[in-house]
Amino acid sequence: MLNDAFPGGDLISEESRGNMLAEYAALRNEITTFLSLQVQFMNWSVVLGGAIAGLFIKNPSFELVALFPLPFLIFGLLYAEAAARIFRVANYIEIKLRPKLIYPADEPSLEWESFIRKKWELDPVLSMGDKWVRLAIFLVPSLVPIIWLMCNGPQSHHWRLVGSLFTLEFILLFLFLWMWVELQKYGKSLGKKTK
Repeated sequence: MLNDAFPGGDLISEESRGNMLAEYAALRNEITTFLSLQVQFMNWSVVLGGAIAGLFIKNPSFELVALFPLPFLIFGLLYAEAAARIFRVANYIEIKLRPKLIYPADEPSLEWESFIRKKWELDPVLSMGDKWVRLAIFLVPSLVPIIWLMCNGPQSHHWRLVGSLFTLEFILLFLFLWMWVELQKYGKSLGKKTK
């Protein structure tokens, strides 16, 4: 039984509408899964960083200082990758799926993706938490030891290992910063697409 039309005149059936609603629900669930992963990445980076810091306090060594940024950078990259997947799913919902589901009724429905992209009074507060606090969770514990290593240079009898670790962390740091900047640009462009 046909009941609604797509833009362009094609009709969709109740079965198609049901399938699209099921797809919408599955995609929202996928976003929730990626959000849960992001929280786990933040938690694990703090836990591993705390464990490494505890080892350093108990037995200070230059190698532990060199190792400290690694979990924050790796989990920061995984966090950014999950954020990119969330953006991709949200963009698909907003741009591809939602218009098919609400046409031709033109009644307000399935508007969460549009709503969260609009400017409103709490944007500065949410932006602070969403962008800067989360960035600081991964960046500050990574930068302090890297800066310290840059100023002091490898001072252990394992200087090749420490130097290699430092080089890897420096590469991961720039990759993380590049991903973060690209995600911020993409997030801003999504807000412009849906206005």
